[in-house]
Amino acid sequence: MELTNWSDIQDKFKGNILLGNGASIAIDKRLSYRSLYERVCKSGRLDDELINMFSYFGTTNFEFIMRLLLEASQVNEVLQIDDDDKTKNYYHGIRDSLIKTIGDIHPTYEDVERLLPKIERFLMNFTNVLSLNYDLLVYWSIMEGNERLGCQWFKDGYVGGEFDNDFGEYMYKPQLPAKGATLVFYPHGSLFLATDIYGNEEKLSRSKDEMLLEAILDKWKKKDYIPLFVSEGDTTAKLQAIRRSNYLGAVYDSVLKDIRGSLVIYGWSASGQDDHIFDAIDHEDITDIAVSVHTGNTDWESYRGRIANRIRSTHKLKKTNLYFFDSKCKGCWIF
Repeated sequence: MELTNWSDIQDKFKGNILLGNGASIAIDKRLSYRSLYERVCKSGRLDDELINMFSYFGTTNFEFIMRLLLEASQVNEVLQIDDDDKTKNYYHGIRDSLIKTIGDIHPTYEDVERLLPKIERFLMNFTNVLSLNYDLLVYWSIMEGNERLGCQWFKDGYVGGEFDNDFGEYMYKPQLPAKGATLVFYPHGSLFLATDIYGNEEKLSRSKDEMLLEAILDKWKKKDYIPLFVSEGDTTAKLQAIRRSNYLGAVYDSVLKDIRGSLVIYGWSASGQDDHIFDAIDHEDITDIAVSVHTGNTDWESYRGRIANRIRSTHKLKKTNLYFFDSKCKGCWIF
């Protein structure tokens, strides 16, 4: 199957785009994490007792362990069980290790500012953007886009700081002077989403004089937030984490499972750890799929064959029109 020029098919693909980690790596190789958990462990910031706790529960998901510790600490406090603040200190240990590691690998706004207009112009061609990445690159680009356009072209389903589970056609209607609308979702969560001890989910913002990344990490410290993003685990563990969240569950059931028409897959490895994503999009209403290929990778032909077989092996995508294009085609992402 030959590679297609993006310019030849872009008019066909105005519906949905799914962004994977390859999109982030194209901007900053520091985000080429195989495992955030492994990175934290190798930094020496987690002591053996905490590492053993992850092993005991058979998980590498920070959100799950941090929630257990914070809830245990709260229970101990209510029941007046004296543990010398051990559970709370463990929670702080994981939280602080995560904050420092993300601070090490995440680019600053200034690092990527020049690329944001290119991302914005690319994404505004789609009706739905679904980013599987926890970083702030997409968020920064859509904020920059709305500011440049002077309107709410990009929307994320949040109204007054809370996610509207019942978002519908009204969200897709252009808000004048915008001539169109793009809805942006994060099926695996993001750095700017957090949960408190009571399970309330919140979109973290910043004041006018704050930088977003710094503001988010500062709020994690001050308010005992649990980050709402799923970067670890096999597909079963990821789906379990999705089901624990109001926002992630709504995106999975009402956006991913409702994709119709065309779908662009950009920078996604489609590994077995994300089989739940394939399960969600496995329906016959998807008529066309275009997949980006990183031709700079010597194994790109193998990847193309693997993902083609994966798509053709699903129950309902066998007859879908399938295209492949170079990820560095002019007009794609940052290129």
